[in-house]
Amino acid sequence: MIHVDRYREEDGQVIKPSDDWFDMAEQRTAVAIEQGAAHEVTALYKHVQVKMALEKLFFVKCAYCESSPVASNPWDVEHYRPKGRVAECTDHPGYYWLAYKWENLFFACADCNRSRKDQARYDDPQALSAQGKLDQFPVENEDYRAMSPDENLSAEQPLLLNPCNDHDPPENHLRYDIQGHIRPSNEHDLRATETIRICHLKRRRLRVARAKTINRVSKMMGFLRLAREKGNSLAEESMLDLISDCVAPDALYAGAARAVQRDPDAFIVAG
Repeated sequence: MIHVDRYREEDGQVIKPSDDWFDMAEQRTAVAIEQGAAHEVTALYKHVQVKMALEKLFFVKCAYCESSPVASNPWDVEHYRPKGRVAECTDHPGYYWLAYKWENLFFACADCNRSRKDQARYDDPQALSAQGKLDQFPVENEDYRAMSPDENLSAEQPLLLNPCNDHDPPENHLRYDIQGHIRPSNEHDLRATETIRICHLKRRRLRVARAKTINRVSKMMGFLRLAREKGNSLAEESMLDLISDCVAPDALYAGAARAVQRDPDAFIVAG
């Protein structure tokens, strides 16, 4: 998981749905607030304008696991705060007033956003339990959970990391090892622990995919170190270019690659 600027620009234009969609969303939000908990969320939140903008904004990667599902697998327009109900609070109506809020919508793969089993692999044949976000949204203290549009969202202190939080990037909370395992940077970091659990970020196929990136970047870092020791500026420049590609925001598993770049000695480095 990496930080994504919700208001980043391309060619001088902020990446977002059309103004017409925002007008419709504002009208539908007003209806939702008027109807309250009885409001039935419409498909406006997954309008083609939204899907195109989210795909672009999140670099065609899941906001949570950084996999790219678009070539052969489904992806969801995900509500950071659930729109219909909240698993941790049975009397919560869901954040219906945020159902059409652009800042509450994310690009998410089915494995992170739905409840799916960690299916058996040939060399690891045991099927593991299902996990995925669905309508989970734990907060630090239920007494401060917003139950209606009149209450203060900023007091909630969510335990699910928000990839678009400019003041608290997810990279600060997560670390990796050479096998692709993901862990909290601090063992007492409940937000990291809950995010890993909720989004099923320990699933095996994801771990293997991350490990490939980690191994590739760790070798590059080793070759970079060797090039510098030998004074080979051409090899150094080539390695820097390759590493830059791996840690770029549009690269798969850039969060893991950046962890190697920050602390190569924590990984197996080719020499």
